[in-house]
Amino acid sequence: MPEALRLKGQGASPGIARGPAYVMAPEDGRARGVRANGSDAARLAEAVDRAVEDLRDLAGRSDLESAAILEFQIEMLRDPALLEPSLERMHRGAEAGVAWAATMDAYVASFEEAEDEHIRARGADMMDIRQQVLRALHGERPPDFPQGSILVGRDIAPSLFLSHDWSRGGGIALFGGSVASHVATLARSRGVPMVVGVPSAEIETGMELVVDGDDGVVEDGSAVPASALAAGRASGIPVPIGEPAVAADEFPLSTADGIRLTLQANIDHPSELRHLSPTNVDGIGLFRTEYLMASPADLADEERQVAIYTEMLAWAGGLPVTIRLLDFGADKPPPGEATDPSSFLGLRGIRLLLARPDMLRTQVRALLRAAPAGRLRVLLPMVTAPSEVEQTRAVFAEEAARLSARGVSHAMPPLGLMVEVPAAALMPEAFAAEFFSFGTNDLAQYLSASARDNAAVSPLYAAARAAVLRFLAMTVPLVAATGRSVGICGDLAGDPTALPALLSCGFRDFSMAPRRMTLARAALSRLNADGSEARG
Repeated sequence: MPEALRLKGQGASPGIARGPAYVMAPEDGRARGVRANGSDAARLAEAVDRAVEDLRDLAGRSDLESAAILEFQIEMLRDPALLEPSLERMHRGAEAGVAWAATMDAYVASFEEAEDEHIRARGADMMDIRQQVLRALHGERPPDFPQGSILVGRDIAPSLFLSHDWSRGGGIALFGGSVASHVATLARSRGVPMVVGVPSAEIETGMELVVDGDDGVVEDGSAVPASALAAGRASGIPVPIGEPAVAADEFPLSTADGIRLTLQANIDHPSELRHLSPTNVDGIGLFRTEYLMASPADLADEERQVAIYTEMLAWAGGLPVTIRLLDFGADKPPPGEATDPSSFLGLRGIRLLLARPDMLRTQVRALLRAAPAGRLRVLLPMVTAPSEVEQTRAVFAEEAARLSARGVSHAMPPLGLMVEVPAAALMPEAFAAEFFSFGTNDLAQYLSASARDNAAVSPLYAAARAAVLRFLAMTVPLVAATGRSVGICGDLAGDPTALPALLSCGFRDFSMAPRRMTLARAALSRLNADGSEARG
């Protein structure tokens, strides 16, 4: 009897998905149709324009984080230098499609040969651009695949990911790909399980597969009982759009021995609120504001920020809404600026904001003006030293005084500290913060000295999980001793396998992606407050 398929790759987006495989055949990028002639330059220019129009249409239907990725492609297509090599090839007699394909193949190769992981990952964007223009040139429709499928292929284009409807579940298994790619970022933000770097194997369309983005495994679904997927692990299967992430009668949430817990949502964009009811959660535990900023103009648009924050507070109807200050730096540069890998240990989070006070003060004024609309809390990212909290509090006080002088309605929200730097976790009593929230993604990165988005060292990041849990067991009681509230908003909060340890550390407030709430709630309700399994 042949051994069941089990392929080990690298997890790029956590969660588990089961479904029929859809093997994506490589798109035919060869030239077809007329030979080179005087109209070929015009045909290619028209194809580029159609590709830009299609991207703009898709961006208009996407959230701001996704739109920013598509804007990168639009800017590349609008760069006249991108067309010049193709025009030269056409001048020498090449047909438009052949010339464009050869030019883009050279660009893709130059990206894929780069030493930096993030630059290599942009090769997928260049291949996406290549194919979009060729489809426009040949009058072809973009590809898609059945809902609920496990997409199998060498890579997946960002535009394909964004145009596909993931509301009925599904996952991604790639023979190539990168944990630092735009698609991996999108998959993580939308709860789509994804594994990259899977060894080559014979997989046929229709074969049932299980994609485990936590362990980086793709295996034959017929050999994995459904009960094994539900036994204490996140399913990763997205909740259909329009349905609440958690049923209303499942709140309030308590442990098996009756200790009240709170379950809040991590949000990247206000559009996510359309699929989430405030009656089904205890509030918003983390709103990542940097994803709102698609351009430098957005950073300076105070009125836009006020409107967005006010909208979220109104939606919450009195529930707490925790808004994180802009967390730029490292793999999330400010709009219009280049990625700076050195800023993982340099100007990032609150450090960058204090160094760029205009950016900080605009957001502070917007938050102060929105605060009267509800229970706003503000979270400071990447705090290391007590002086950073003191300086930020001074900025809030100064801007509040200026608003008072102008007669503008405002309120001072409580300021909290996002615990991501080990130094801050070990001395919480030194910080003048009104609440604390552990961000375990970066905390694990700094404890393990390994970037989670760097394929060369990310296995070390995963291997440090036990050390992270031990560190939390040491430091959460230190925070609790200050008498101020403490919660957790990193990926661990939504991982059912970590919840027993997190309860035993003392966590009672959990914030996670809405699509992880159902299984997290089920796991928490079966546990006692000390993390032990309830009997009976």
